Amino acid sequence: MTITISDPFRIEVKAPPALFVTFASSVTEGGLVLQAAAPSRATLVNIGRDGPTAVRLHTEPGDNNLFGSGDSERCDLTSDQPTTDGFEGREHWWAHSILFPTDYIDPPAGDFAVVFDFHNTTAGPGQANFNVDAMPATQPFPDRPTGLNFRGYGGSFSSPIEFKAPIGPIVRNVWYDFVYNVRWSSSSDGFFKAWVNGALKLDHPGPTLYAGQGVYFKLANYHSPFGLPSSVIHDRIIRGATWQEVSLTPLEGVS
Repeated sequence: MTITISDPFRIEVKAPPALFVTFASSVTEGGLVLQAAAPSRATLVNIGRDGPTAVRLHTEPGDNNLFGSGDSERCDLTSDQPTTDGFEGREHWWAHSILFPTDYIDPPAGDFAVVFDFHNTTAGPGQANFNVDAMPATQPFPDRPTGLNFRGYGGSFSSPIEFKAPIGPIVRNVWYDFVYNVRWSSSSDGFFKAWVNGALKLDHPGPTLYAGQGVYFKLANYHSPFGLPSSVIHDRIIRGATWQEVSLTPLEGVS
């Protein structure tokens, strides 16, 4: 809790954000659960975005058939629906930061990687409601996405509405600060806005949930099998009520 004295006669008390995870001492801070081939795949590293430490999620060749991954390789930290507060009608501001270290490997052309998502709650196969995709640096066809992209779905689970936006090429060893303003809804009153390093990249009005479902967030290093080890670094996961609670910088279009 922060106490601000703005004048001799008034004291403002600001409540902390509803969720604030900075990996100060544990990779499972905030109740996160590791989905990996071994506990050693997730480690604390001294390159924090907010504080001295962050979490490194690492995959090795053969880290497949984990928690529904099939042939794809996975090292994820997953939350749950109550911690995410991912219920119909909820409205939030979110922030999280990702760094692609030197040993991050771009997926080859035709392959894929996911580095963050809000996953739908129904068990079994299906597309998450929102992804940060890390796609190949080059593709054989111009209509295939490259680099970082947002991709989301909502409405009917069998025939959802898709929304997406490009972010840009992946640059190593710099922090990407993501901020979201979202209203979780399976109807037209939902919305999802997304900023990267203060720039507005996505502005979707419409459904953000599947009907009858909710969401939970996942920090991810989830990708096609390509025969090489790869790492992604995550830090500073925040959920709050205002953009000032979560964002490190001003946001385009927000006063």
